[in-house]
Amino acid sequence: MRLGDALHARAQELRARLDADACVISRVVGDVLIVVASAVTDGVTLQFGQGFLVSDYPVTMRVLETGEPVALTLDDADADDAEARVLRELGFASLAMLRFDVGGERWGLVEAYRLDARGFDAGAVAAARGLARFD
Repeated sequence: MRLGDALHARAQELRARLDADACVISRVVGDVLIVVASAVTDGVTLQFGQGFLVSDYPVTMRVLETGEPVALTLDDADADDAEARVLRELGFASLAMLRFDVGGERWGLVEAYRLDARGFDAGAVAAARGLARFD
């Protein structure tokens, strides 16, 4: 199986495991995140640009550096402004982020989105960590 096909299949698995409306896997290259795979439910579209600067998103940077997942919603009083702005622009209300590792090394980021502000359950996010890697 080619890497692109494997990443798309993994994005689909993560979307289902997290009960998300959309899931994206991005590759981190220096300070840039580049979307390489996605999975969406029927009727949902994703409109991304070419990439994102990690340094513009402190919460994303923390996930990538520490490996600890983060979940937030637009209803959270302490939601990071940069992350909330992207959620609004994309038309989503909830986000879960997990670092994606390949061979035990940081490779990229998983972002799971929900249209509604139903937060991602910590147990589901923890279970999804096993899918956020290729060993």
